[in-house]
Amino acid sequence: MNNRKHAQVKSAYKAWQSALASESASPDTKKTQPKLNDEWQKNLVTRLSLLQLDDGTSDVDIIVGEHKIPSHKTVLLLNSDLLTAGEISYNSKSQKMEIELLPEFSAMFEIVKTVIQSFYTGKISVSHENAKGIYKFASCYSVSWLTEQTFPILKGMINAQTFAELFDLAQNLSCKSLTTACLQKFDEKLAAAMTSTPEWLEQDYYRVKLISLSTDVQIPEIKMFEMVCKWLDHKPLERNSLSLSLLSNIHFDLIDHTNLINQVFTWINNSNSIDDKVRLNLFKIVSTSSQKNKLGYPAGFSRSKLSTQESASSTSSTVSTVSTASSSIGFSFGSVNTNPNSQSNSGLFGSGPTNFGNTGSLFG
Repeated sequence: MNNRKHAQVKSAYKAWQSALASESASPDTKKTQPKLNDEWQKNLVTRLSLLQLDDGTSDVDIIVGEHKIPSHKTVLLLNSDLLTAGEISYNSKSQKMEIELLPEFSAMFEIVKTVIQSFYTGKISVSHENAKGIYKFASCYSVSWLTEQTFPILKGMINAQTFAELFDLAQNLSCKSLTTACLQKFDEKLAAAMTSTPEWLEQDYYRVKLISLSTDVQIPEIKMFEMVCKWLDHKPLERNSLSLSLLSNIHFDLIDHTNLINQVFTWINNSNSIDDKVRLNLFKIVSTSSQKNKLGYPAGFSRSKLSTQESASSTSSTVSTVSTASSSIGFSFGSVNTNPNSQSNSGLFGSGPTNFGNTGSLFG
């Protein structure tokens, strides 16, 4: 930077610090301050933008992997409470503070540089290519104005191809608003596309459970049941212990009787992904739910169409039924005795699924 420009930058920096000192004055002192001239403020912002990436006036270096981004502590404080609260050290050679970012940002130098520059101008170009990185940085370091600006773009990016990646991002950042936005886009078309990929089969339990619990999803309940079953069937031995926890989230009362008999009952009766204790509990749940469904939910009815009160009531009822079924000694479906203490069904707790016979009395 030539001497003339450097002098301009120093002058702008001093004027900026003076303005900030005025803003941080006591309430009584503030009352005596004249209103700043709009044109002066505009010129000040323009001159302050010259400070970005200026190593001559900077008092902080932001370490991004092997790179450094010169900045100013005051600028960082105005935009983020967390940036100056992380890994900070003092470099005696450069006589500047050094802020080392989280390792996950090491490969995101250009994005971080763009964000830091925006701290001086209030402007940033967000695109589909950089939105995830900018949102991640803004969320991790609490840059609220930037998360608000980036969120609508991320929300508009959610589709069958990007759902898994953005849903993972939402969970990694513990971001409820992005999680909700993803689940609200989770319709039948997206579900079909997603569950046809190997990625769905390898999803972790927490994410599958989150989807199965959601009242924001836009898919028929029978499709939710099919998704969970497909995930369980992929690794039946490994996921056997998780089956009741997931399947208890299904609102079986939202599934019409034809699908209950042809799909739900058939899977429960024949699946190797559940043991016989779970099988008994599920039969009890489905039987109870089928009676509730006599009040009438149309085929394909989605849980998202339920009111909050109805949804909470249905979930509570299902969980209560699981508890009741778990303590039950036994019960009958059709003419078959399913009492676990009985010796009449020799295969009940054997290696294969037990055949529970005629479904007629089960669904009334």
